[in-house]
Amino acid sequence: MASTLKINNLDTASGSTITIPTGKTLKATDTPIVGTGNIIQVVQGHALGSALTSSGSYVASGIDVDITPKYASSKILIQATTAADNEAGGRQIYMTLYRDSTRVDSTYVSGSYGLGTFWNGAGRTIGNVSMHFLDSPNSASQLHYEVYFRSANSQQVELNTQTVAGVIMCMEIAQ
Repeated sequence: MASTLKINNLDTASGSTITIPTGKTLKATDTPIVGTGNIIQVVQGHALGSALTSSGSYVASGIDVDITPKYASSKILIQATTAADNEAGGRQIYMTLYRDSTRVDSTYVSGSYGLGTFWNGAGRTIGNVSMHFLDSPNSASQLHYEVYFRSANSQQVELNTQTVAGVIMCMEIAQ
């Protein structure tokens, strides 16, 4: 026969750990139980169609996604991948990620050129580039993440080339 325990607070008799015995589970019916490191939500965005630049400053690629964290203390794991084309030998592409108007890598690594690069001195090269970054935005408001890119030497370079979609995914991770 099942029984129901009704309480307003759960606390330890001693120490700071409440242990669930092996083989038993604690199940929430209305609200999820979120532990540190658990993935709370996953969102994904994509772009199809070439993005070109010859700018030496970072420009938006159109590969973007919005996420609204459920908890301000959460971290956001961003993963992005796209096809890159240097269009000719000696051309170099730098790539990074922005959260709204903030370049995320520059907030952690002063002097960084970005989170990814693509280059071949001998000739045109087309290939995939991936970037990963664990962000701590300290916000429960909507956030906009986007892949940005630039030319290292002010010559035209391209992302999302060869009709390959660029994809960006954000995972909210509980802390």
